[in-house]
Amino acid sequence: MVERPARPSYNKSSDRRPSSRKPSDRKPSDRKPSDRKPSDRRGSDRSGPRPARGGVGRERNDLRDENRRVRKFAEPDIPIEVTGKELEKRDAFALGTLAAENGEAVAKHLVCINLFLESNPERAFWHGQAAVFRAGRVAIVRERAGIAALNFQKYEIAQKELRAAIRISGSQSALPYLAQTELALGNPRKTLEIAGSIDPKLLTQGERVELRIAAAGARSALGQSDAAVVTLTCPELTLSDASFAAKLQGAYIQALIAAGRLKEAEEFRVKYQKIEPSEESKG
Repeated sequence: MVERPARPSYNKSSDRRPSSRKPSDRKPSDRKPSDRKPSDRRGSDRSGPRPARGGVGRERNDLRDENRRVRKFAEPDIPIEVTGKELEKRDAFALGTLAAENGEAVAKHLVCINLFLESNPERAFWHGQAAVFRAGRVAIVRERAGIAALNFQKYEIAQKELRAAIRISGSQSALPYLAQTELALGNPRKTLEIAGSIDPKLLTQGERVELRIAAAGARSALGQSDAAVVTLTCPELTLSDASFAAKLQGAYIQALIAAGRLKEAEEFRVKYQKIEPSEESKG
């Protein structure tokens, strides 16, 4: 019986060019998952896996940014009796996204804006700027800062702040003040355009009064004196105890004077003693 020669070992890669790599020279991609060290994994670093975007890590960074910004701004002094709790609940709720310490400071600045708006417009303005520096992404902060700037006759700043408030929230509450700002900047037609775009039902009584005052001023600026008087003729005109009474009644008297109706202006002043006679009405 003839013995068969031993069958040669068969290797599919025997035709291929021999590899110059040693067995230990494997590429990282050749490794099995179990061969990888934790440090080889994609996206890892010494600090561990990154938190999801918008997660706890992001919030912590935002809080650090708030504190870092605050240290760079010289803020006006806050009266010791102001606690921030005087703020209306709606406004306080809007500050809920801020860090506790920062939110408390912003609340105090907003209270100070209201406190000094009429008695010390410059101080109210700087409290507004401090609040914006701390919480510029909060609509109510930008709105109150804009009102303070408007009252202090910083019209370009007022325009910027009020536009920002509207952009952030979409609320119409800042529009009456923006209308006044445009009038102060010499844009009466823009004022009337804003006034015509607002649904009065979405405004508070005080905001509606502010809008009337702005629209009447625009009418006067365009030489429409009688139309200005008509614009200011409203039920709120006789509410002498309202917070806006003096401003509304004063605007009404000035509109009457501009229309040449001096006798009516004086009669109105006598009836509603909140208003001091102007030099023009005396003549």
